[in-house]
Amino acid sequence: MTFRFPRTLLCVALGFMATLVGTAHAQDPAAPAGAPPAPSGATGSDGALAPGTLVDRDIYIDVGRAGTRKLRMAIPAFGLSAVGGKGGLAASDAQEWSDRLADIFGFTGSFEFIPASGFLAKDAGSKAVNFDEWTGINTEALILAKAEPGSKPGRVNLQLRLYDVKKKKQLVGKAYNDTEKAKVDAVLRRFADLCMEAFTGELGIFSTKIAFVASKAAGELKQLYIANFDGTGLEQITANGSINMSPSWSPDGTKLTFTSFKDGKAEIYVYNLLTRKIGRLTRTPGNNSGANWHPDSKTIAFSGSVSGKTAIFSMNALDGSGRKEFISGSGLEVEPAFAPNGAQIAFASGRFGNPHIFVRDLASGKDTRITFAGWYNSSPSWRPDGKKLAFAGYDREIDRYDVFLVNPDGRQMERLTLDQGDNEKPTWSPDGRFIGFQSNRASGGRGKQKGYRIFVMTRDGADARALKIPLHDVSMPAWSPRLSEFN
Repeated sequence: MTFRFPRTLLCVALGFMATLVGTAHAQDPAAPAGAPPAPSGATGSDGALAPGTLVDRDIYIDVGRAGTRKLRMAIPAFGLSAVGGKGGLAASDAQEWSDRLADIFGFTGSFEFIPASGFLAKDAGSKAVNFDEWTGINTEALILAKAEPGSKPGRVNLQLRLYDVKKKKQLVGKAYNDTEKAKVDAVLRRFADLCMEAFTGELGIFSTKIAFVASKAAGELKQLYIANFDGTGLEQITANGSINMSPSWSPDGTKLTFTSFKDGKAEIYVYNLLTRKIGRLTRTPGNNSGANWHPDSKTIAFSGSVSGKTAIFSMNALDGSGRKEFISGSGLEVEPAFAPNGAQIAFASGRFGNPHIFVRDLASGKDTRITFAGWYNSSPSWRPDGKKLAFAGYDREIDRYDVFLVNPDGRQMERLTLDQGDNEKPTWSPDGRFIGFQSNRASGGRGKQKGYRIFVMTRDGADARALKIPLHDVSMPAWSPRLSEFN
């Protein structure tokens, strides 16, 4: 059986308009006219510079939707004090941090950055804001930031502010005091998240991470890694000299399950990001793999094989106890994926021959087959709002795996990739605006290369770009929920 819709169907738009409301931060009424607000003293856990108020504004963006107009943003170099000397800041820090903010926002594809050569304001980060200098070059969003040495060497105090230039309003203002320089990147990503909330009504995805497996060189066994949303901040989790695969995040982002053969056969392990320790969850005969967390964080579903039969089981997420079979059939039952509301579970089943995607209603136990086209369908992944499932499907006519979308009832099948290698293992960003996936597409061509890379595309299949991860055969991405300060 082959796909029964035109192969020319590419990048079908399924974006929805973001809720264009959010909490912003008003300008300090005590500040001089045209000056950025001063810190309010007690900054609170989020370092707010001013009380939050709802601001009427004209800055609207629909992140992750192709064809939308880009917002003109200016990010001058940070204003620095006490450059050089003991505990001082390096002159290069000012531009480095500004450039990093531009990289972070640029990931969305929703901004047009005004080059510094076009600024009318000189040393803008070190002086009071003059909106006329920015309206003159058609700036819509402006970020001004200052940095000074913290209480100890190697620490820095940061003040960052986002302005709606047209309205001459501050939208977000934050202070981050005594931050280790090594953690400035996390601060910038957190601030950018808050800016995205001001733009769209929803926090950004810049404090998220992507887990995956990869090897350092061809021929080596794959280990588990974590990186920031854009592939920076690479961290190796395992070094066990064995095969590792199928990472999956707990709903609160504090744990990561994965499958490993390090003890001789496929078992499920859990890595705790708080303690940095790894524990084993399964200890039963047969292979156990492909764990997925229930939204309540109490239950994990996984595939288990015993006596030649592969079924889907559940177990206690805390210690692996209470193993119970709950989806079985005449064929392989694999790749469970709980719906965001916890009321359904998607999975791949070979009960009718080749694998297809099914959805079970957990209250009634009723299974609904939702894919009929395609030779081999696998890797179901729920959009965070539960309204769509992404999956990988094999098109025998062109000998390619591609990423598709479908409603949970099987309607509105849409193809997101075509003629660019094999594209598999889709995973959603927590805002539902981006899809990560593995692909072996050749650079600049339609063919395949040896080994996979992780790509990210918008929710309608546009603007696919590879993450720059300096490893070999990078695959099986799993996008985290929004993470807390410890990350």
